[in-house]
Amino acid sequence: QSFETFSFDWYGTQAWESYGRSPRENMEIVFDICTGFARTFAYGSGNLLFTGPPGLGKTFLSACIAREVSGRGFSVVYDTAAHIFQSFESGKFGREGLPGEDPEREIERCLHCDLLIMDDLGTEMFTKFVKAAFYRIINDRLMSRRKTVLSTNLSLDELGGHYGAAAISRIRGEYQILHFFGDDIRILKRDR
Repeated sequence: QSFETFSFDWYGTQAWESYGRSPRENMEIVFDICTGFARTFAYGSGNLLFTGPPGLGKTFLSACIAREVSGRGFSVVYDTAAHIFQSFESGKFGREGLPGEDPEREIERCLHCDLLIMDDLGTEMFTKFVKAAFYRIINDRLMSRRKTVLSTNLSLDELGGHYGAAAISRIRGEYQILHFFGDDIRILKRDR
């Protein structure tokens, strides 16, 4: 997965009234923001939130960013939110992580890498611990000026309901929010 292999052909050209543009026009904007973010990544870069239904390219573009930024020599951790929270839980409660994994080391990697990409935020089992861990990740990384890309199928209001007002306030204030919309590409590929 790379920016060079990304295709706009899967995005419709009819304007969606609720967005005032077509899925393709929207994706051209999103793509330009993502390529700019990755190709000019530095310690002063911003943070990104990808939000929208499944099958619209959020994971693909996350992988493209990870590839580009790591290729430029920055440390990147790209993982699912569920696995990251599992590492935090294992570290907190002294449980073993996956075979060969050191939960404390995984937590340090997530908090101190140059770029953290958390995919599928909102698919993990929701608990008070997850809410607290998410706030810690967001807040600690903002305070240390380390950059984060979050990807979720949830809306901002749904994120706020899960993770609380304090975390969402930080996201609204410190992240560029990119909305994904259109037809599910996985279904389009299956039907072709």
